[in-house]
Amino acid sequence: MRSPLLFVALLYVGSYPTGWYLISIKSPIAVETVEAISGSVLTETPFTTIIESLRGGELVQAILITFLLNLISGAFLTTTLPGIIPLVGALGTILIALIRGFVIGVVYPEILASSAVGFALGFGTLILELSAYVFSGAAGIHIALAPIMPGRYGVQSRRAAFKIAWKDAARIYVIVIILLVLGAIWEMTGILLVLHPRV
Repeated sequence: MRSPLLFVALLYVGSYPTGWYLISIKSPIAVETVEAISGSVLTETPFTTIIESLRGGELVQAILITFLLNLISGAFLTTTLPGIIPLVGALGTILIALIRGFVIGVVYPEILASSAVGFALGFGTLILELSAYVFSGAAGIHIALAPIMPGRYGVQSRRAAFKIAWKDAARIYVIVIILLVLGAIWEMTGILLVLHPRV
């Protein structure tokens, strides 16, 4: 499992500078990506629901929605579930990691440079949530490769290897859940404090 973890982490680390560079030179694709993301965050559900919850002081609701969105959509559906398709699922997970790393590289430099609070909020969220996505992506690749290389699991049956990989993924998801809960708490609490500063 170490190899898929390292591989997915390198995909994110490798694609982040591409996004950062393209936004720093005001590349049209990078600028359009930022505009599209900003537009969807401000106008589409569930993001508007999260923003309304925070404006209304409903921190727990915002944390819960953020956690569930990140767990279901950000981790499971996009990086782990594709693993049900042997080998091809691993390619899907790799593509998602590259795109997500690029998008983070495009969006986060402005957040990190905005202020000390923006840096702390953005960096903490980035580390916690991105770590969760690295683990969930590694689980997806692990699952996708299991039927192709059952000997890695000490079995000859592809089906048995696939089952073992899913059991490993379930254990990995304990870490994913912990990281995403902490990430949601960090991110939503920080945004709430920005929206409602204490005097």
